[in-house]
Amino acid sequence: MSYKWLNGYQTTLSEAISSSKKLLPILDAKELAQRLGEDHSYLVINDGTGAEIIKVISYGNQIKIERGQDNTKAKAFPAGSCIKWEVTKQGITETICNKEFECSDVVGCGCKD
Repeated sequence: MSYKWLNGYQTTLSEAISSSKKLLPILDAKELAQRLGEDHSYLVINDGTGAEIIKVISYGNQIKIERGQDNTKAKAFPAGSCIKWEVTKQGITETICNKEFECSDVVGCGCKD
C-alpha cells in the first residue's frame, strides 16, 4: 500500500461524525474507494472551527479512516463539513521516503526519525 496523491479531490460529510467514527460518510465513497484501490491518502476535514487530518483507505465500497493524523486530534464534525485533499507532512514524507527515491539511505533527508 503506497501513498496516493488526490489532486483536486473534495467532498462533504453526508452525516455528522463523532471523534471515534471509523468509516467516512460521503456520497462518493464508492468512487473514492475505486480511485484509491490498494493505496491510501490523507484528507483534511474542516468545519470552520477546526480541522483534522485523516488517513483514508479503501474498504470495499466504503472508506475506512484512521483519525488524528499529522499531530491533529480526532474531533466530532457536523454534516456538510468540508473534506479535501491537501498536501500534508505525512504525505510528503511517504512520497519522498520510499524505495523509488532511495532517500531512506541518505543521512539528513528527514526519512529517518
